[in-house]
Amino acid sequence: MADTATQSSDGVLFQTELRPNRSSTPGAIRKLALVLCVALVPAGLVFVYVGAWPVFGFLGLEIVALVTLLNYHHKRSYVIERIAITINELRVERINPWGQRSEWSFKRHWLQVNLDESSQRDCALELRSHGRALVIGAFLAPDERRKVARRLRDALHAEAQSNPTLGQSRPNTFRMV
Repeated sequence: MADTATQSSDGVLFQTELRPNRSSTPGAIRKLALVLCVALVPAGLVFVYVGAWPVFGFLGLEIVALVTLLNYHHKRSYVIERIAITINELRVERINPWGQRSEWSFKRHWLQVNLDESSQRDCALELRSHGRALVIGAFLAPDERRKVARRLRDALHAEAQSNPTLGQSRPNTFRMV
């Protein structure tokens, strides 16, 4: 997660990028597949030798299924959520693992940053304004979601405090949970 809190030329006051924690790489998945082949092919050949030859085929299917699932899981970890706060709005851009982009925009003056901590282990981070809601950071750990919520609230609050005309003309509607 990378934050930028300076005013840029395009009017962005704060921006952050959320990405899931990637614990594996394509190279690590290939190495794991190689280790599995080295370990299971000789074991399968033993089964072929004693006459239980169908076991060899099932070992091969297990290796293929495991490597396929690991690759699928790794591909799904390429989700990116970009959050940018400008003077008038908060924009969220989500890029899914297959490159499709989705964008949402909320008026920042009426925006609520809600953190639903109804369960002890998990929490949901939600942006809400005018009856519309968007859950962000679903792939983050609960502590990371709390940190993102605090940073978003601080960024929204800092801009409202630094610009007195904004604070007088529009009420501050985000909630501290």
